[in-house]
Amino acid sequence: MKIFISIVLLICLWVDASQGKQASSKSRSVGPRPVGDRTPSRSISESDFADVPVQKVNDPFERVNRTIFHFNDKVTTYALRPISRGYVLLIPRPVRNSISNFFDNLDFPVRFVNCVLQGRFVRSSQEVGKFVINSTVGIGGLFRVSDHVNGLTNVPPEDFGLTLGRWGFSSGPYLVAPVLGPSDIRDTFGLAGDYVINPLNWYTIGIIGCKYISNAANFALGGSRFVSRLPKLIDTYDQLKASAIDPYIAVRNAYLSYRAAQLKK
Repeated sequence: MKIFISIVLLICLWVDASQGKQASSKSRSVGPRPVGDRTPSRSISESDFADVPVQKVNDPFERVNRTIFHFNDKVTTYALRPISRGYVLLIPRPVRNSISNFFDNLDFPVRFVNCVLQGRFVRSSQEVGKFVINSTVGIGGLFRVSDHVNGLTNVPPEDFGLTLGRWGFSSGPYLVAPVLGPSDIRDTFGLAGDYVINPLNWYTIGIIGCKYISNAANFALGGSRFVSRLPKLIDTYDQLKASAIDPYIAVRNAYLSYRAAQLKK
């Protein structure tokens, strides 16, 4: 029931926003990397911004978004950043890299299913190849051996938000979600779709029973995945914030440009 109510609310917001006036603004130079790596398989680099035109900004909920943005900033400053620093201090970099590789490998179903849904069968076969090699030679995904295999390097990651975009769905109004950060209506539905696709979440939504995985194991796995991604996300956010006059606009424009660049790949 809660999920149904949330979806209805999002649809209402989308329809309401489409009837209003869309605000537009020009993006400014805000740093080398964007914020918005919300999904496990999204990889961010400076090349994502190459030849990306200024994006039109549809932000009818800016007042509410700014309030949530400032809330997220406080959460980052007083909760997430200390956790990230502790993680970096306690865990050596090679071990952190292996942990990140492990969780990235586990997100294979999300990338594979979305490649298939988009009809990108060559890319889906590349994802299968990466998963097989990294899971075997890479010892369960701890090492990205696929990075050294021709044809398997730099495969653009796919997610359900991009799938919806390639199916012709509009991005809708820009949104800032508590803790999760920048998004839009399309990517919010996409995030929900990726959550359902990922087998690691099947216990949480009731697809598999408790005899297969315990509560403790489920929460430990999810918590470890979240913490392993904090250092990169916070580093990116700090770079954007440090170089921007208005951090809210900087993050918004960087996110929209990044997603537009991903959609073109």
